[in-house]
Amino acid sequence: MSNELKYGHIGGGHASFPLPMGASEKVVAKSGRFVVNDDSGRGEIAGATAVDLMGWVEGNETCSSTEGATVLNCIYSNDAKFRMPLAYDASSYTVNYATSLIGECCDLVVVNNVQYANPTLSSYDPIVIIGGKAGTSAAWVDGSVDMACLGDGYVEVIMKQLSTRWTTGTID
Repeated sequence: MSNELKYGHIGGGHASFPLPMGASEKVVAKSGRFVVNDDSGRGEIAGATAVDLMGWVEGNETCSSTEGATVLNCIYSNDAKFRMPLAYDASSYTVNYATSLIGECCDLVVVNNVQYANPTLSSYDPIVIIGGKAGTSAAWVDGSVDMACLGDGYVEVIMKQLSTRWTTGTID
């Protein structure tokens, strides 16, 4: 019997806080679940240009269409480790997991409402790779199915340290 691959918190700290989510955000269990502040104090799934991550939300649901009505647990620990899918198709996403990536930063990408680590791009670098498993490009078949995780590779990551994740305050 094989174990089903677990995406999410896999070790380290679990310090967290309740985070009101933005309207209709899709939180997918077989996905990354890093979030950013929507500038109103609510979480939204981090996309390709994310820099300042709030943390990783726990859950598997489409949030309420009312802003802030869905509240999810958000893990923000500096030492928390997470497993998330890897974007690798050998054409658009050309960097597959290898041990040489350990310690490297990379970007995120969202495809069909599923969040992936994207080691092909390193422009915004909100996450650091600490482990993983190489994917096969044959397993990445984008049938444009909403919330369907593509591929069979994954990476284990940590967030950048708090001092580089949070924006400066407005109170002096």
